[in-house]
Amino acid sequence: MVVIRHSLGSKLSIGDQFPVRLMGILNLSPESFFRESYISPEILLGQVKTDLDNGASILDFGARSTAPWSDPITLEEEYARVEEALKLSLPHIPKQIVVSIDTQHAEVARLAANMTQKYELTLLINDISSFQTDHTMRDAVLEHQTPVCLMATEQKPGDRKSIEEILIALDSSIQQLHDEDYPISKIIVDPGIGKWVAEKTYEYDLEMLNHLHDFRCFQVPILTGVSRKSFIGTVLDRKDPNDRLAGSMASTSIAVFNGAHIIRAHQITPELRDTVNMASALRKKPLIINSNPDSNPNSNPDSNPNSSSSSNKQQQQLSICPDFHTPMAAGLYLKYLGVTDKGAQIMRQKMISKLVTIDHLTAPQALILKQEMLARHGEVALHRDVITTEHKKYDEIFTAVLIGTRLQYKNLISKLKSQDLELRRIGESIEQLLQKDLTPKINFSKNFDSNIDFKGES
Repeated sequence: MVVIRHSLGSKLSIGDQFPVRLMGILNLSPESFFRESYISPEILLGQVKTDLDNGASILDFGARSTAPWSDPITLEEEYARVEEALKLSLPHIPKQIVVSIDTQHAEVARLAANMTQKYELTLLINDISSFQTDHTMRDAVLEHQTPVCLMATEQKPGDRKSIEEILIALDSSIQQLHDEDYPISKIIVDPGIGKWVAEKTYEYDLEMLNHLHDFRCFQVPILTGVSRKSFIGTVLDRKDPNDRLAGSMASTSIAVFNGAHIIRAHQITPELRDTVNMASALRKKPLIINSNPDSNPNSNPDSNPNSSSSSNKQQQQLSICPDFHTPMAAGLYLKYLGVTDKGAQIMRQKMISKLVTIDHLTAPQALILKQEMLARHGEVALHRDVITTEHKKYDEIFTAVLIGTRLQYKNLISKLKSQDLELRRIGESIEQLLQKDLTPKINFSKNFDSNIDFKGES
């Protein structure tokens, strides 16, 4: 596993070897979907102090509601709200705290960049549209070399649904910055959890949380914001965002356990901090082995691990790759390590292994499956009686455990589907099973038996 280890400015380190960072939302928009989170100028400083006292490392100022159904405001109104809030807050924010500006407009981003520079504070631009709303935002980021958080967007914020679509959109945004020589070490990714478009139902958000580790493929920190969002209300039947606190805490713990480096929340509380710390303790820490025991893995977080220089050879590291769920994530992981597009396309199917259990097999069927998987360098575990018991060999009593990559299964399915009726049926069933494994509407339905086929059972 490539260890994610980045810095925001010179004061705040983010990644696998550091605590999960808390980002406090300072909501300057009365149009917000969660009305109670609105912070008026009169109580702003008190909220800043509360968030900092409770462990926030990043303060995220946002003056425009990003909920698709909220009342729109003018750019001038957003600018004025941000300017007032920063004037009030910046003199009281310690230099080790990162100031984030949640905006899709370059004019507001430039305002924040100039004001934070005056107070020697690090600025993070949090653009949920990934420069699609205002194409000059990219120019502002490049001009100030400001760290940026990108959310998956094709045309409008959050319009990508499946993990594969989201990965493709994020890759496009990152590559556009990379082509301008912008350092990838300044990028944070946000998968975009939430009902940004009507077609994005709750199952897609649950899938993202469950497979958040797929977003490690970009080798940059992962930010997630689940606080009070609609998928929680749908799952728990809680229409009022005020009633979604328990669901927010549970979702936050899953996000941290599955790899989030930054948690964005409306209220930074001791309970949230404890939830994050507990989930972080349960998350397996990265294992790194140095070929040179005297080398320091923390010596230079921006060094290129693929360099052939002698100094990097002295600091050679070994680690275990993440377990990816989607082939797209596996391919992008290779791409960002410098593998060719063609090579990544070929190898990504080989990087994802699955165990498939099939019961009610006859002994000949089980043996054919083993023979065909071995021919593809996979394996099948069988009961010992498959080979030794002649009189039972045509009884459908055996269970097989197939062990292989998605590529091996693809080739096996092709072979089985060209055989007689029973083997063809087995091949089609394996194909259906692997397809359903990538289908959020099946895997994350509120209906517990939606993905179970009780053929022949009453």
